[in-house]
Amino acid sequence: MPSHTSMQHSDPHQTTSAQASTPVPKATQLLDDLIKSPNDTRKYRLVELKNGLEVLLVHDESTTHSAASLAIRAGHFQDPMDAQGLAHFLEHMLFMGTEQTPEPNVYPDFVGQHGGQHNAWTGTEHTNFYFDIRAPQFAQGLALFAQLFIAPLFKPEWIAKELQSVEAEYRMKLNDELRRLYQVHKETANPAHPFTKFSVGNAATLQNYAENSLQQQLRTFFNTWYHARNMRLVLVGPQSLDELEGLSVRYFSDIAAEGETPSAIQAPLYLKSQQGVVVHVRPLKNACRMILTLPLPGIDDDYPYKTTTLLAHLLGYEGPGSLTSQLKSLGLVTDLSAGGGINGSNFKDFNFNIQLTEQGLAQYDTVCQLIFQAIRQLSRQDLASPHYAERQQMVALSFRYQEPIRSLELASQLSINMLHYRRDDIIQGDYLMREFNAAQAERLLAHMQPEQARVVLIHHSLPVNQTTQLYETAYRIAPLSEAQLARFNCDADVLLELPSANPFIPRRLEAMPLRDQDTRLPNLLAGVPALSLWHFQDPEFRVPKGHIYLSLALPRATNTKSAFAHARVWCELVLDALNERCYDAEVAGMQFNVYPQQSGISIHISGFSERQPELLSLILNSLTDFEFNPQHFQHIRHQLYHNWLAVNRHKPINHLFTVLNQTLQRGCYIGAELATELETMDAHSFAQKMPLIFAQMNVTALVCGDWPVDVAQRIGRALTHQLSLSGRPQQAPLREVTLLQPGKAESIHCQLPHPDHAVALFCQGQSISDLEKAAFLLLNHIISPSFFNQLRTEQQLGYMVGNSYVPMNGRPGLLFYVQSPHTGLAELERAIESFIEDFCAQLPQLPETLWQDAKHSVVSQLTDADPNLRIRAQRFWTSISIDDVKFDLAKRMAALIDEMSLASLTDIARQRLLAQSARLWLTCTQGNVSQAGQQNHANYGVDNEDD
Repeated sequence: MPSHTSMQHSDPHQTTSAQASTPVPKATQLLDDLIKSPNDTRKYRLVELKNGLEVLLVHDESTTHSAASLAIRAGHFQDPMDAQGLAHFLEHMLFMGTEQTPEPNVYPDFVGQHGGQHNAWTGTEHTNFYFDIRAPQFAQGLALFAQLFIAPLFKPEWIAKELQSVEAEYRMKLNDELRRLYQVHKETANPAHPFTKFSVGNAATLQNYAENSLQQQLRTFFNTWYHARNMRLVLVGPQSLDELEGLSVRYFSDIAAEGETPSAIQAPLYLKSQQGVVVHVRPLKNACRMILTLPLPGIDDDYPYKTTTLLAHLLGYEGPGSLTSQLKSLGLVTDLSAGGGINGSNFKDFNFNIQLTEQGLAQYDTVCQLIFQAIRQLSRQDLASPHYAERQQMVALSFRYQEPIRSLELASQLSINMLHYRRDDIIQGDYLMREFNAAQAERLLAHMQPEQARVVLIHHSLPVNQTTQLYETAYRIAPLSEAQLARFNCDADVLLELPSANPFIPRRLEAMPLRDQDTRLPNLLAGVPALSLWHFQDPEFRVPKGHIYLSLALPRATNTKSAFAHARVWCELVLDALNERCYDAEVAGMQFNVYPQQSGISIHISGFSERQPELLSLILNSLTDFEFNPQHFQHIRHQLYHNWLAVNRHKPINHLFTVLNQTLQRGCYIGAELATELETMDAHSFAQKMPLIFAQMNVTALVCGDWPVDVAQRIGRALTHQLSLSGRPQQAPLREVTLLQPGKAESIHCQLPHPDHAVALFCQGQSISDLEKAAFLLLNHIISPSFFNQLRTEQQLGYMVGNSYVPMNGRPGLLFYVQSPHTGLAELERAIESFIEDFCAQLPQLPETLWQDAKHSVVSQLTDADPNLRIRAQRFWTSISIDDVKFDLAKRMAALIDEMSLASLTDIARQRLLAQSARLWLTCTQGNVSQAGQQNHANYGVDNEDD
């Protein structure tokens, strides 16, 4: 198979098998258990290896996958000034071969073959590598993983190739608004602070010098920072704690024991001249934002008290009378959040992120004045009770009823926690709120002064006078005037209110008694024909939580672009109206969303279950109450218009994905087309049209959680009443899929203002049978590592390279894609075509071990137990949405894969992937935004999917 380096993975099996019988010395035990949630059934042990590496061992008998995560106390802050981006480049290079396995990507390929995932990231002061894998292969995976940190090769030929990937990654994000804004932030901060270094790196910053090659630079960085005392390791799996300890000793004891520890940062993040300033930033997209930054000292030691969390809650509160509510009523903002911002060992930015109206931009001084008024108000209040006590109560509930997460997620999270928290607090550190720290609150509020503020305004019309060295962002920085500072230090004639007692805080703290113990699947409850109500009282995850899903099938909401645009505006208006009334519900651990989808409008509510029926009632009342604030309508229409115009303009691959969906699925539209519909939309015609959209309706609902059937039936009656559902079934919208014609070359070309070329090839299944779906899923799994290795690692065609299983309303498909900063469309198309031809030719020779591994991995994915209630509810809802009402599609597919022969899969691959099959090419080059390809639609068939 094309460049299938994973076929060379015999050594780890043999080596590990030989070592397994060798006695392994024990590590030094530090803690035999940790403070954990009462809902957490895992067992923990903290040990230290002879080289000083601290390892957290986690025994989870319920998981089928084991996971490992290694966190390093080093990131881009440790980059040399003359090699910025080196930490990030090292992250890339560690996958490019070790002394034991010299070829690149052996470790990730092995993980992928055995049902796992891997990833890594480089942050400011930390780097993290992690993977999961089927438990029986954990030892082999660890053998490969550990060698990344013991004996990486840094071969010059792979350094040269991977440097192209880093350059491609940099170029791909040249027009990314977050990167462009981040660069302004860096260039207006203290140049002596490591935050100002260029974290990504590119071909200009990562160079070979005669006296110091890039290979030497990588080796020096690795030897300096990648040592055991700078690392924390987490192993999670169904293996016993003793087994996990043995694995850690066996594979990680050879990591170097000594090196450097990052020294404390002495330089402040901002100079005096960089505070008390206003910064103008000119974006590429239409934006009207303000970020008011208040620089604080480092807050790492405050984690047991969460003082900034409390301040963020009080200042970002969105209920009646709040700062946000008052600014909205004045027509100055549409959204405000508080407390986010960069933070590190000696700094914390406390940000107010604000979506301004155009009026708000003109009056941003008023916005700032009210923010500082709110801060001064806090400094005069006793925040300990009820405000801190209430937050403390909710955090305690969140910890008590913490739901299990996947092993991979847990391992990564805990390894980072080990670098931040005391050993006792590794698990509970994120949830601790021991007591109100009045002195800390006073100190932090004292820092929140106008004279220290940085006011960042983002809008295309603002005057600018300089450009960043990287990403070419136009900006200006200037001091706030004396008049502005004086105004910010005075209160306005506006009354701001702190939150009152939260009525949504749960009172019922235990799951409701089980009454439906005999069922393991949702039941369809009797009701009116226009309502399909499914119910499942979960017998396994006994927490007082639940999920309510609703799908409102509205034929008149999605049959045209205009109708879809109206439905989206309506959803935003509903969310806007609900925000103030339901903000307390979100604070109290409930989440909700209202959004348009292919067949109508969907609602999802989750979290603590006690008050969810009440929240659902509020949402439904808002959804069918067709009175709205005309001013809010104009703000939302304006914002959506510009968002739709800008969507994916600077992301070629993402744009091709959108075009693919719009081309083949009814009810999917491109942003620019929807924006056109908003140009002539006015409040009066909108108000007249919306009741018509809701005139025909089918409702499907799932009530899944701790609710017994009688509660679900009450919810069903409320739905019937509030939505005026009659006994007459309405015709549900058809879920149409456009059929591609086999042997006919179909293509769509687009242009975007981005210099990269992008190509995607979609291969469509020719039936909706279980066998077709199973075959496409298995093909996607087998193809994935080979496609990435050949087109990304070896040919270096671009940074974004991959393939995906893409089902559309029950019809499977396979998508190949590449985005490149330097390779033309014709060559990219040839590379994809050549890969597919080689793959189909070589598939019959796939070794039996790899064939069985591939089948086993996909079967495991399909049959793995749900790790928590959220995943279970999501799975049930997906099944209901595709009419899999026996909830056994995954099992049926798994059985077919189990029985599938390599010869039969090869036949399907040749029939579905090669040039004569049903395929659609999508391409994108630089140019003015275009909507191309619509003329092809008349040549496609239409399939009405019912499964």
